[in-house]
Amino acid sequence: MTLQQPSETYRGYRTAGIRLHEELLETLQFHRTDKLYDTIASIHEFDKAHTVMLTERGIIPFEAGRAILRALRDTEGDEGQARIKADGGKHSGEQHLIRTLGEDVGGWINTGRSSGDLGQIGRLLTSRDHVLKCLPALLDFREVLISLAEKFPTTVIAGQTFLQHGQPTTLGHWFSMWASVLERDYARFEELYERINSSPAGAAIFTGSDFDIDRHRVAELLGFREPIDNTMDATLSHDKLLEAVSLVALLWTDLGRLADDLELWLSTEYEYIKFPDRFCDTSSIMPQKRNPSLPQQMKSQAAKAIGNVTTAYIAERGASGQQWNPRYETERILWESFAAIPQLLHDAAAMLSEIVPQTEHALARAECGWATSTDLASLIVQKRDLSWRTAHQIAAIVVRLGEERGLGTSDVTSALVDEAAVLYIGQPLELTGVSIREALTASEFVARRTLFGGAAPAAHSETLGKRKATLRQDVDGFTARNAAVEGGRQQLEEAIDRILVGVEE
Repeated sequence: MTLQQPSETYRGYRTAGIRLHEELLETLQFHRTDKLYDTIASIHEFDKAHTVMLTERGIIPFEAGRAILRALRDTEGDEGQARIKADGGKHSGEQHLIRTLGEDVGGWINTGRSSGDLGQIGRLLTSRDHVLKCLPALLDFREVLISLAEKFPTTVIAGQTFLQHGQPTTLGHWFSMWASVLERDYARFEELYERINSSPAGAAIFTGSDFDIDRHRVAELLGFREPIDNTMDATLSHDKLLEAVSLVALLWTDLGRLADDLELWLSTEYEYIKFPDRFCDTSSIMPQKRNPSLPQQMKSQAAKAIGNVTTAYIAERGASGQQWNPRYETERILWESFAAIPQLLHDAAAMLSEIVPQTEHALARAECGWATSTDLASLIVQKRDLSWRTAHQIAAIVVRLGEERGLGTSDVTSALVDEAAVLYIGQPLELTGVSIREALTASEFVARRTLFGGAAPAAHSETLGKRKATLRQDVDGFTARNAAVEGGRQQLEEAIDRILVGVEE
């Protein structure tokens, strides 16, 4: 009787009697396939690419390589069920192969690699695949935001700070702001893609291997740009995972802020916009309720992603090579947060595309709250050559007097401005009523914002031209990135085909 396990019941390399005397407690099992989450497919690709390279270089017997590749191909289409049944976590491929082909054949697959590069490949390849799914969703969402910014360049709304009226702007200007925000989020995801698009394959646990493996070939077959050029950095540095967690949280935080804006505007108190009922829920007790569900979902994802930042940073603290198990929880939430992005962006784009601005109501609200008083101060500066602070203080007194007397901006007269001026500088300003009304009218306020990036239609249009140009460039860049990854996948499958139908060279 030997210590070698029967192939058909092979349970992995950690069994009693080899290095250790006792079986591991079931609750402590580290190599569990159910903890791989989204990385199963990435590890499967690595199994194939690594086997192709080992076979091409003659490191393993040709017939063993061919049998392994055929067996790996046979599991495709079962959504990882063969690996889940075999268990073994990152080594589920090996366990399935040994049970299927025997240890003398299946036991070749891990030649020159370890749990280290297996885990890192799963992590980086899965992150890259998620990023590639998110990029087109971000592009589509940006396109919708730009089109809506073009559609509403003169729809005046009240901008706010501290939930108080700030200054009038336009709905188009607001959409343009969000197009800018999502453009930056897209750029960050592109930069993340570039950093995770280098291959740790072949680094093994951190020094590589004395087998004559070809790290460049595996990187090519997996669609990576190149191998990571330091084997220790390849497996022991996890800042790329932290970057992914951080950028996903940042994107969801941005989308959560957008959701907050929408919730306010959809509220009974605001009613700046309306949208179709399919985006609404209702109440089990309040018959009148029409609750916007999508913004709530966006905010929920933001909360989860932000919480994961804390989990990830705490999990990754420590000396190099010490953090292994805690990383699983970070990854689980990261994959969930990544996966939610495309669908919710699609739904948000659909909702925004069908909003109906309550134009007259929004304009009336923009005329309230003294939101245009900044331009009364500007008028004083321009017409009476007073300093900005002096003019600001006079305008502030006008606002206070108006509120005390129940007046609005449309009620401001030259006499009221003079009264305020006398209180502050001891003399009247004698501005015309026409100039005061123009200064305090919301639509005129917006029309004067002609500076670069301003809310006036001409300035707004110039900004949108930049947004469109950047969007076109990003579409082209995504097409090239996706083509490179698909090219690697095609090379891998073609290499497998050659081995399966060919003979040893």
